[in-house]
Amino acid sequence: MHTFGRKGFTGVLALLAVALIANPVIAAEALKKMRFVQSGNTASSWPLYVAEKKFFVQNGLDVEVIVIRGATNTTRAVLSETIPIGRINPDYVITAIEKGAKVRLLAGNMEKIPYDVMARPEIKSGAELKGKTIGVSTLTGGTTLMIQEVLEKAYKLKENDYKLLVVGTSPDRYAALKGGSVQATFMGPPFNLRAAAEGYTKLVTFHEILGPIQFTADFAHVNYIKANRDTVVRYLKSMIQGTQWLYDPKNKEEAIAIHMKVLKSKRELAEQDYNFLVRDFQPFPKNGEVSKVGMEKTLDLRVKDGMYKGKKVPSYTDYVDNSVIEEAQKQLGMK
Repeated sequence: MHTFGRKGFTGVLALLAVALIANPVIAAEALKKMRFVQSGNTASSWPLYVAEKKFFVQNGLDVEVIVIRGATNTTRAVLSETIPIGRINPDYVITAIEKGAKVRLLAGNMEKIPYDVMARPEIKSGAELKGKTIGVSTLTGGTTLMIQEVLEKAYKLKENDYKLLVVGTSPDRYAALKGGSVQATFMGPPFNLRAAAEGYTKLVTFHEILGPIQFTADFAHVNYIKANRDTVVRYLKSMIQGTQWLYDPKNKEEAIAIHMKVLKSKRELAEQDYNFLVRDFQPFPKNGEVSKVGMEKTLDLRVKDGMYKGKKVPSYTDYVDNSVIEEAQKQLGMK
């Protein structure tokens, strides 16, 4: 029987590494496979795109990112265990949990919302939205609760002062605004910047009115968390690393290149997004945690919408499993 000293063992590892590089099939089989769903590709998922390019493989993951249009459809994909983990506005997850779904919020992605309310060029003020049609992603919950709050606080418009039309996510809402099927809508980078450059009217920014709010969060089915905890931890580690990498100014040029490749954007628009989202607005939490303040604001909107009449308002912790992100932070030396 042969025995190896330290040098011999190191040599074996080096040969194995060379074999994995030479044979990508073997390398791919060594990675943990995971499926992930979101409702659209926008700059809001920039840390995810960084993680795809730089950190998933480093953490032993092969992540398949799937886009399913519509918040309700995205949520259903995880509820049905068709796709085990996804990203959506937490309002939809809260509603599902309250109806008995076995899912939990795991991590925060954006704790400030970068949406602008954009209107057709002929509309110059929010007051002119009375009687007009506004494009939304769903008729209830999530960002629809937000736009209703924004319009009421900014322009004293009530729900019956305007019409809502479901047209989809930011890219779809941008197209609907340009096509004229809606007179106003809300959108984030790069679509708000593109619309403004094309002469559409920016009325108000969500953050000016709402303040911190949990815009998007990752959630997973409880069964998947229990059976694949290590995989979920690796994913969350990658997201934290991707966010911190994105915020490092020395990575600006590579970050812009990733934006251009994934979102098929031009350099000028990608740099505008970088300056706004990464340099100035900074909505992505560096520690990956679900925001206490942001979630409490989400629940406040649900209370205002009458969802807890005659009932005790629940704590945001009823919907969150913090243990997995804490484990990821610990492995990264943050705890």
